[in-house]
Parts: sequence; C-alpha cells; structure tokens
Amino acid sequence: MKSMIRACLVAAATAAVALTVHGAGAQDKMKFGYINKMGDHPWFVREVKGAKDKAAELGVDLLVQDVQFDANLAVTTFDTYVGDGVKGIAVVVPDRSLGPVVADKAKAAKIGLIAVDDDIAFADGTPVAYVGMNALNIGKQVGTEIARIAKAEGWDKDLSKVRVGSIEDQKADTCMRRNKGTEEALVAAIPEIKSRIVSIPYDNTMVNSIDVVSTTLTANPDAEKWIFFSCNDDGVLGGVRATENAGMKPENVIGIGIDGSRSCEAFGAGRPSGFRGTMWLDSAKHGAAAIQALYDQATGKEMQKDYFQDATLISGENFAKFKDTLGCKS
Repeated sequence: MKSMIRACLVAAATAAVALTVHGAGAQDKMKFGYINKMGDHPWFVREVKGAKDKAAELGVDLLVQDVQFDANLAVTTFDTYVGDGVKGIAVVVPDRSLGPVVADKAKAAKIGLIAVDDDIAFADGTPVAYVGMNALNIGKQVGTEIARIAKAEGWDKDLSKVRVGSIEDQKADTCMRRNKGTEEALVAAIPEIKSRIVSIPYDNTMVNSIDVVSTTLTANPDAEKWIFFSCNDDGVLGGVRATENAGMKPENVIGIGIDGSRSCEAFGAGRPSGFRGTMWLDSAKHGAAAIQALYDQATGKEMQKDYFQDATLISGENFAKFKDTLGCKS
C-alpha cells in the first residue's frame, strides 16, 4: 500500500513539473524586433507583412516600429527592444551612419542582428548580415533593359538630343551602387551615351524627384528625349511625372525603376507611359527572410553573410499577371 501511495505521489509530482515546464515555455515565447523606415510606403507595408507572417509561422512574437527617417527614434527603439528581451533585431536603418551604433549595441547585448534593404557594418568595417538585393547587379539589370529599349527604338543612332538622368540619393551607399551598376551596363551597351548622363541628387521621395527633375529639364532645354534611372521606383516615376508636367510625350521618355512598389500606379491605368518597367523585388520575401535568419541563428544555425533576393521585370506588357500579388485595387 505504501509503495502504491509513493508511486502515486511521484507520478503527481512529475505531472506537476511537466505542467510547470510547459507553462514556462508558453510564457517564454521567442521574441524579435523589427525596425523599419517609411512605414506608409507600399514597399515597407508589404515587407513588414512578410515579416509578421513568417513570425506567426515560426510561433514567435514580433515587435515592429516605424521610425520614418528619425535616427534618434531608431536608437531608442533598439534599446527598448533589447530591454524587452528580444533574441534578435532586423533593422532598415534610416541613415547608414547608424550601422556601427546598432551593430555594437547588438554585440554587447549578445543578440542577433540583420540589416534589411540597406547594408550596414560594425565600427571596424565588418559587415552585418544582410537581406536584400545585390545593389550593383540589379542596377546592371536596369541598365541592360534601358539599353535594349533605346536600341529597339533607335535612340542610339543619334544621341545629340538625348539626356540621361541619374536620380541619386547620394547619402545612401546602396542607392549609389544601384545607379553605378545601371550606368556601367548602359555605357557598356552604348558607349557614346556616357557624356549625356546628368547627376540629379534627390532625397529618396517621389515628390522631391518631381521637383529636382523639373529643374533639370529647365536647365537642359535642348534635350528632346530623356532616360531615367534611380535606386527605387519613386525616383524614376517622379522623373517621368516631371516630363509629363512639361508636356513631353511618353515615347520620348525611358524610365526603369527598382523595387516594383509603384507598379499599380504606373501601369494600372493602362495608358502609355515613360515609366517603361521596374525590377520588382517582393519586399515581403525580404521581411520573411530576415525573420527566418534571426530564428535560425537563435536556434543554433550560423547566419549567412548575405541573403540576396531575385528581381523580376514588370512592364505594361506583363503587369496583369502581377496585379493580385501586388495588391492593386483595380
């Protein structure tokens, strides 16, 4: 009888321990942080959704904060996440100069860190793991496509009235590498076009691109045809909008964007446009890849140096098959 009672007590104690461990596991859910900029921009709306969906799939909690372009808020949010006990942080820095700051903070806190969209490095120059595009290569894709269209339409036969607008966010190294890749591929295909390139600084928004390109058009009254490239759709579509405002015909403009975030706006109406295409990167995949990388590291897998995402050309010709994926409203 005593042995039976003892056995029952042991079984009860074992069950209680199991319940306690299970309860603790439920309470100690793995947690990550996500810091992004321009949270109302279609690119980042989709990117954050991809991150949230992946977090839900993996069963982890995800804290998300849009810091717009506020560097101080980015640092404060980072510190808050560390205090909340996150195992890792994905960050789209509003300014690349923050790279060493957040990288060293992550190292000191012994948590995972991955840069999304814009690459960053530690103070000693060691790169932080990165999710996004290979900036130079995607730029070359843009340059190759621009050259293909220009040759198909005979622009290369007489460049005297052609100007090329390189719309540049000169504070963002990633942006400049995209533009560099585009220029390299374009000049390789049409060498004489190099002397026609005009550098146009902008602040990475479409509104500013319209303004600065409008000024550039005025400063180049002899140009009858324009080519535009930039580090995102906003830069290129802004340039195209400026030519429309100036009364230029769509056939006299060739613009190829990067990221696909303005595809619905550019191609949805079905009208001819100088915005001829965009190298679409599904930003949802960027967000998901960042969370997966943090999770893998937190569970014992070594993080890769780069997680490059592929690009797909979207144009007026193939836009229809991407409409639903892009979430276009009409």
